[in-house]
Parts: sequence; C-alpha cells; structure tokens
Amino acid sequence: MTSDGEIDGTGTPMSDVPGRSVRAGKRRRLLAVLLRDREGTTAIEFGFVAIPFFLLLFGLIEIGLSLFADQILNNAVLDAARLIRTGQAHAQGFDSGAFKAKVLENMSGFPVSADRLTIDVERIDSFSSYTPKALIEDGALTDKTAYNHGEAGDIVIVRALYRWPMVSSLMKTNYADLDSGDRLLVATA
Repeated sequence: MTSDGEIDGTGTPMSDVPGRSVRAGKRRRLLAVLLRDREGTTAIEFGFVAIPFFLLLFGLIEIGLSLFADQILNNAVLDAARLIRTGQAHAQGFDSGAFKAKVLENMSGFPVSADRLTIDVERIDSFSSYTPKALIEDGALTDKTAYNHGEAGDIVIVRALYRWPMVSSLMKTNYADLDSGDRLLVATA
C-alpha cells in the first residue's frame, strides 16, 4: 500500500507496479498545475456575463431609438400642424397625402417609411365634447382615419401614428403595442 493507500487489482501497492506511480504522479502534478492556472478565467467569466450584458445593451439601444423616433415624430407633427393653424394648408389645398408628405419631409434625415405612417386630422366643435375615435382594434391599426383641416377659427386635432419596427424578438414581445410586433409611436397636436 502506498502513502495514498492505492492498491491495484492484484493487491500490489501502486508504487510497486512499474510505471504506475510515475503516471499517477504526473496526473496529480498536471491537475495541480491546471487548478493553479488562472489564464483563461477572464474569458470564461465573460462568457457567463456576455449574453445577459449584450441582451441588455441591445435592448437599451432599441428602446432609445424608438424614443428618439417618437421625439422626431412629435416635432414633425407640430411643424406640419402649424401649417393648418396658420391657414397655409387651406391656402395650398392640402389633402391627406400632401399633409402626410409634409410630416415625412419634416422627419427627413431619419429612416422612416411612408407606409408605416398614419395621419388623422379632424375638426371638432369643442374640447369638452371631443371623444377620440379608436384607431386600434384587435391589436392592429384601423382605416378609420380622415382629413379635415377645417376653416379659420376651427379646432383641429392632428394625430400621427407611426408603426416603429422592433428588431429583437425580446422587444417585440415585451415592448410592442401591436400584434405585428411594432411599437406604436403617437404624436398629437
């Protein structure tokens, strides 16, 4: 029996078997060296942290972009609504398409798609009697929009809805407003 108490199958101590103790000693030394070696621990630890870190990072970037796009949409709608307020839209004979083009023009420099933008412009009698019509039904946008920029002195509500595409599936399930997985950006003036 060795100091470790190792015995082979015949009852002979391992230290007496030629070559056995040398191989066992080499294995123990190799294992000790591997246990002391710390060169790859940073890469392994980063591997554990990398997936949650990058999910969080890309989620923050995606939410930040949607908030930035929402602010650009708000500014574009305010600028376009000013044309209605000052009477320029009426003087230039704006229709729904021309007004939508003006909103898109005010959003230039930012990647937007005209088919994702919905415009609803309606004249109302008073603020107290105004009830906004539902433009979303069953998780999708409806086609109940209209365009009526009214006359001088009328109260006009301008709503622009943009279906912002969410890229990651995590954001589509947790941050999207529509069944299509898009985030609905809304600007009202």
